Amino acid sequence: DVRERAVVTLVGTPLTHERFLRRDQGSYGPFLSAASSSDSMLDGTKTCLDGFWCCGDSTFPGIGMPAAAASGVIAANSVMSIWDHWKLLDKIRM
Repeated sequence: DVRERAVVTLVGTPLTHERFLRRDQGSYGPFLSAASSSDSMLDGTKTCLDGFWCCGDSTFPGIGMPAAAASGVIAANSVMSIWDHWKLLDKIRM
């Protein structure tokens, strides 16, 4: 059983989120306002600063590792097309 082999176990609480994930007051995921009249509950990758993009669990598509990774792909594809990405990868031989 994996529980018997675990060296350290911690319960996921707001305190552990704050300490180990560096989340403000142990928050998890995006800050959503109930008063928001936005069509989308989660913000996209754009910011009010030119050339700056957001990604992670506080942006679309939301909480969790796959969603946070997908937001990085969305941000990257917002900067340049997938074809340009592939050209750069070929250039550095990846």
